[in-house]
Amino acid sequence: MNNKVMFFNLGGILAFIIFSGCTLISMLFYPHSFSPLYNWLSNLGNYYLNPAGAVFFNMGCILTGIILIPFSLNLYRWKPGLTYERILLILAIIIGVFASLSLVGVGVFSQTNGYHVLVASCVFVSIFILITSLSIALFKHPKFMRIVMYWGLFAILSDGIFILVIEIIRFHTSLADLHPTVPVAGLEWSAVYVSLIWISALSYNMYKKQL
Repeated sequence: MNNKVMFFNLGGILAFIIFSGCTLISMLFYPHSFSPLYNWLSNLGNYYLNPAGAVFFNMGCILTGIILIPFSLNLYRWKPGLTYERILLILAIIIGVFASLSLVGVGVFSQTNGYHVLVASCVFVSIFILITSLSIALFKHPKFMRIVMYWGLFAILSDGIFILVIEIIRFHTSLADLHPTVPVAGLEWSAVYVSLIWISALSYNMYKKQL
């Protein structure tokens, strides 16, 4: 494995570190009380709510999205054998790039921008499709670690519940509500970090198995 491939394989771990670090720094600058149950992640990137810390969160989204683009493209190295597995892998790569660009969009279009809800929704839906399609594509792959597969099921469930609550059970406008009165924001935090941990685990899997 050359250094370039190793860097791309470890991109998922790097993305997790950068996103988490920027989120933490942004939280430290947040001037009001902050609870993951009642505050969206994007509250941290709101220049009105978090004037001193918003730039850190938004930059974290942009950098994380940029890093995940080559990581997504590098998924081709799995090279599954069956036709349907290869089709699902190609779908996962395309969706992965789309999700990465959408995450960049979250950083560019902060919470007060009219496009924010759209790009944020694209992130969650595309990540759900990505994890589902890739988990099926790699299910029989001898180098696909079982722990990564099981965590992927948890991530699919976590993302699915959040999407269900936001898009179907009449909370679809909640992403535009700066201060929700029900703790749906906690579902967002769960979906984001469970998914990021899965991406990190997949990244380690690719490095460990020398794909």
